[in-house]
Amino acid sequence: DDWGDGYTTSVESWGYTMPHEIAAALASLADDALSFSGKILDAGAGDGLSGRELRAAGFKNADITGADLSPKLLEIAASRSVYDQLKQLDLSQRLPFESESFDMVSCVGTLTYLAPSSGVLAEFVRVTKPGGHICYNVRTDHKLAWLETEKAMVANGSWQLLTETEPRPYLPNNPDYADKVLTVISCYRKTV
Repeated sequence: DDWGDGYTTSVESWGYTMPHEIAAALASLADDALSFSGKILDAGAGDGLSGRELRAAGFKNADITGADLSPKLLEIAASRSVYDQLKQLDLSQRLPFESESFDMVSCVGTLTYLAPSSGVLAEFVRVTKPGGHICYNVRTDHKLAWLETEKAMVANGSWQLLTETEPRPYLPNNPDYADKVLTVISCYRKTV
């Protein structure tokens, strides 16, 4: 909550493009983002930067739910008027949505703050409709911790890996991160 008011200004000055890149990845997986009228969960919506980018990527008719732990960030997200619903929740807990509620799940910059043992990826699969898409990024300094869970979910038939980018700068203009901290974007299709 303390960083809420300055979040967008900070991350944009640092060259943070993950909201745009993940929105573009989801748009490329939709048959036609402009006519897409399904439901999208923006998990870890923060101040709404990701929701803004989902709308800009063409998801004008989508029903987008933004979810975040921070009441302050959700308040800022509401002011952007890009979400159809906003929900305060903890992504490390069971998500308060019915199974197969969403056509797509977007999760930008959030898994860094969660543990694979939280079950969040399994929850993303549970709330996604069969054939739906889940895209997220993970910093490379955390990727190894998530890899076992990702592979196990492929092996058990929960999802299929569609695309995974090469590591790329996470905050390229931030001197503490620059080319030292990279991130990978992964997109999966729910198969069960």
